Amino acid sequence: MEKVVREHYCNEAKKYGDSSKSTMDDEIVRERELQMISNFLKLKGKHPKKVLDLGCGNGYCLERMSKEHPKNQYYGLDFSKELIDIAKKRDISCKFLYGDVIGMEFEENSFDIVYTERCLINIFDWNKQKKALKEIHRVLKPQGHYLMIECFTDGLENNNRARKECGLSELKSLPFNKYFDKGLFLQGIQDFFTVKDLKDFPNNFLSSHYFISRVLHPLVTKGEQIKNTEFVKFFSYLPPIGDYSQLQLYILQKKKMGM
Repeated sequence: MEKVVREHYCNEAKKYGDSSKSTMDDEIVRERELQMISNFLKLKGKHPKKVLDLGCGNGYCLERMSKEHPKNQYYGLDFSKELIDIAKKRDISCKFLYGDVIGMEFEENSFDIVYTERCLINIFDWNKQKKALKEIHRVLKPQGHYLMIECFTDGLENNNRARKECGLSELKSLPFNKYFDKGLFLQGIQDFFTVKDLKDFPNNFLSSHYFISRVLHPLVTKGEQIKNTEFVKFFSYLPPIGDYSQLQLYILQKKKMGM
């Protein structure tokens, strides 16, 4: 399975290069993810922070963040050599490293903020995903924050339930992705992280977009799913309603082991 994942991201590097579409060709999803990360860095921006983009891909997000929040010190880590090679060509002040989230070579208490965009779902085993979460806990400074944008099964199930009511076929995750089970996830992190409930960072921040783009739009176009259309863009500013997106956001704060 790991070989399949590596081949996929090698193909992403060849297909998209340094484009923002690399690893996410839905433009609205990509932009919303970037907005959330940028807003969180702004929220925590009174003093310079040491920030790690875990699964940084081709470095597009880090280029954006380094321009919007230049006082911070940025690091990017990815297990795709092809994507890291592209990232290193960007003219930004950032240290890009090749490595694995399960065994990071950073010292304990290194970062104020860690964030991921669809990174941990590439680990096709819950126990290894939990190990990755422990690694993130390890490299965070005391009271540091992990901004997690990953996929969960409940959002996909709700979306498929709505699609079924409309006579649409079921959507499936990519074969090399393992979405988080919400119950296992919350139970698994309780000794390591406190879940922060912040007003401007809703867990379901993409719910309305996924309902419009994966249910309503395919219904109107008789089952066709076409991304980045004017129809979908028209509704893109709706506030998040319901729980229809597998992509969800969690802000986790590091706590001492055993607390």
